[in-house]
Amino acid sequence: MPDSDHLALARKLIERWNAGDVEGVLDLYAEDAAMYSGPEWPEQFTSHGREEIHETIEEWRSVWESSTIVLDSLESHGDRVVASGTWNTLGRASGVGGQMPFVILLTVRSGKIAFLEWFTDHDSAVAAARDA
Repeated sequence: MPDSDHLALARKLIERWNAGDVEGVLDLYAEDAAMYSGPEWPEQFTSHGREEIHETIEEWRSVWESSTIVLDSLESHGDRVVASGTWNTLGRASGVGGQMPFVILLTVRSGKIAFLEWFTDHDSAVAAARDA
């Protein structure tokens, strides 16, 4: 799969997330995909398979009235993509809005997301992408 297809997959993930299309988001993942926090992430978690990933997404969505991503950059590293930007949220209970930087590392296999890892900084995600 060409690098441009990997970047397009990452863009689709963000577009579908921003549209609230959870089923569309899940369709981008391989059946045996995994989502996990990077080593510096404050709350460690791992979700295996689409069902657990779906549960994790729904848990996040239950906290936020709205949650959208503004993409700043996408970088291809072979079968991996580093995406960075800002996560804009509005708390469901509090009504308080906020912004949080985000960096994710996607590993693509056969046109689907095989792994999604959350990072706290861009350099760590790029280093992990290059270590593959």
